Amino acid sequence: MTLVRHALTQALRAYARLFTIVAPIYAAITLLKHTPVLPWIAQHMAPAMGAFGLPGDAALVLVLGATINIYAAIAACAGIALTPGQATTLALMLGFAHNLMVESALVLKLSRRGWLWIALRITAGLVAGLALGPVLAHAWPGAATIAGGVPTVAHGVLYDLFVGGGKSLLFLFLILFPIVFLLEVLQGLGALARLRRPLKPVLAFLGFDERASEALIAGLFFGLVYGAGVILTRVEEEGLGEDQVGRLCLGLVLCHAIVEDTLLFAPVGAVVWPVVLVRVLTAAGGLLVLRALPNPSEGGRT
Repeated sequence: MTLVRHALTQALRAYARLFTIVAPIYAAITLLKHTPVLPWIAQHMAPAMGAFGLPGDAALVLVLGATINIYAAIAACAGIALTPGQATTLALMLGFAHNLMVESALVLKLSRRGWLWIALRITAGLVAGLALGPVLAHAWPGAATIAGGVPTVAHGVLYDLFVGGGKSLLFLFLILFPIVFLLEVLQGLGALARLRRPLKPVLAFLGFDERASEALIAGLFFGLVYGAGVILTRVEEEGLGEDQVGRLCLGLVLCHAIVEDTLLFAPVGAVVWPVVLVRVLTAAGGLLVLRALPNPSEGGRT
């Protein structure tokens, strides 16, 4: 029961943190929707966003997601008409490049090549959007929706603020709460640590030492923020060298918090499986390329 209470507490705290970020941004974007500001942004950003198969006002979603976090990006979807394909493109681009200011601090702490891994995240997001955005927009045209999966219908500002906002926050709760609760329970039971042995062949194929497994698993499931404590501790305690820390950074900047970050875009209509597939294959491909290169000495820490 202690474990369950702890998991419930952590899940509620995670949602409380999300609420303090999402609610103000959702309110601000909803108010902007009822002014000429969003149409002005859409008009001036349309040529640039068109290259990704996105509407012009999606620029605000990308900027907030990249500089703040995915929760802010979800909130910014308020009042923006997105087809399922466009929502999937946003999920893919921001899956690679989100929360850059905070998460980059961990990468810089881990590796002296931190700026390389940060640049790789941004590049991967832009390339994925340019290469796959128009394809996804064509594959899933659908009906344009706003946050919460509600068809775009003109409503008053109070309706959009309270009814639309309430639905969006409820959808996010239904996505985030079970994920955080389950991960906390699994961590408390030691289930994630026990994945070390069965994953050993896969990790070896990707060039990882078994000692890096727990840090990698923590990042994959908890992300670079929530998993930071485990990642830093395991890197230090296992004495991982430059080569292994570099592989860890490469894998995690391209593919971390793979469950939560992806499912958070479900309420705005994203098709989640292409996002997971592309991120996993990109990370695996990058690791295999790195493995094929001459390995630096394991002697020094990054």
